[in-house]
Amino acid sequence: MSKRRRQENRYHRCGGEKRLRGRKHLYVVLDDWIKGFTIYKVDADSFGSDSDNYRDRTGGAKVAAAASARHHLPEPPAARLESMGADTDMFFTALGSSKIFIVTDQRRGQTPALVYNACSGGLAIGPRVPAQLQCGFNFVVDAGEALYAFSSPRFNKDSSFQVMSWAPSALDQLDANSRYPNEEVWAWRALPGPPPPHDPYEIITSYAVHPDGHTIFMTTSYRDRPGLQKSTYSFDTKHCVWRWHAWTLPFQGPGHFDTELNAWVGLHKDGCVCACRVASDSGSATPMSIGLMQLDWQKLEAKLFRKDRERYIRASLTYMGSSKFCLLESVIRKGVDKDYSLNDQDGCVLHMTMFGLKYNHKGELRTTNLQSTRSYLVSKHKDYSFAPVAFWM
Repeated sequence: MSKRRRQENRYHRCGGEKRLRGRKHLYVVLDDWIKGFTIYKVDADSFGSDSDNYRDRTGGAKVAAAASARHHLPEPPAARLESMGADTDMFFTALGSSKIFIVTDQRRGQTPALVYNACSGGLAIGPRVPAQLQCGFNFVVDAGEALYAFSSPRFNKDSSFQVMSWAPSALDQLDANSRYPNEEVWAWRALPGPPPPHDPYEIITSYAVHPDGHTIFMTTSYRDRPGLQKSTYSFDTKHCVWRWHAWTLPFQGPGHFDTELNAWVGLHKDGCVCACRVASDSGSATPMSIGLMQLDWQKLEAKLFRKDRERYIRASLTYMGSSKFCLLESVIRKGVDKDYSLNDQDGCVLHMTMFGLKYNHKGELRTTNLQSTRSYLVSKHKDYSFAPVAFWM
């Protein structure tokens, strides 16, 4: 392949095409279509002009009395993805700064994959997911222009740790006279899994990428006791080295690094937003027998989650850069029977709360005056294990 073509591949791989587009949007993924999933493009600036919340002059948040969802997400959607079957579970994750990687079916081997480009609105065919990763991604994280995925041995004879990155195509390696020599494509390859004392009864419950961009931290828990933390590992993607650490991450699921706070921000198991200092990327090359410690962390005093926990389904947190975040909450709409909310037209409500974070003069974590909420009527057609997710692109 020509030098120009290689440069174009690298340009698109790194999300360089985003210079061709305007400001970013929230791309929200829902299971609100009876045939599959929908990706909506939401203008974040619209929250300030028509919010369910308002603020007084002192900056305190007040919820408008009897505020209820009256909106539907903007039509037409950015994309609709038809499932291959009624029991199909798709999986969505960010790939770089402008793409969404889509696994079309987690339950079947050699599942096809798609890549949605937020810049062009196009769908590309991605590499098939390795059979070893089927039936349960334990976690997937984007680090260093590559996608790292781990599958616990619950569904496989052994755990599997894989990375998807750009590599010379197999065809070019076999054919020296290829029309496009040195062409790069997305491809999966196996990595060494976590060594003992990691065991089949551990699951990864929280994870974060170090600011260095190539160290991934993972805190594990026992499978039958997910609230009981067990170990923390890190994987150096540059040197392909595992290490152990004597502390645990305080949040559940992903932690998002914010440069201005110099902290990871995530959702605590009690539903609060929390932030913790970034740990050193150094660790032990041998298993640690000392007790686990907590990193220096604190929870947000302001309660952003809805109080009606009985109608609560799932939540997720999206990082929007510059200490700004979006909290997505999916709840069953009032007046709808919980047992019949699935497949019910507009049976659920999606609350989207945008907020900023800062440390006050005492070093306490607080929200800024940017907080605003929009609520949307939505339908839900999968079980409650699917959480609405948004990507800032």
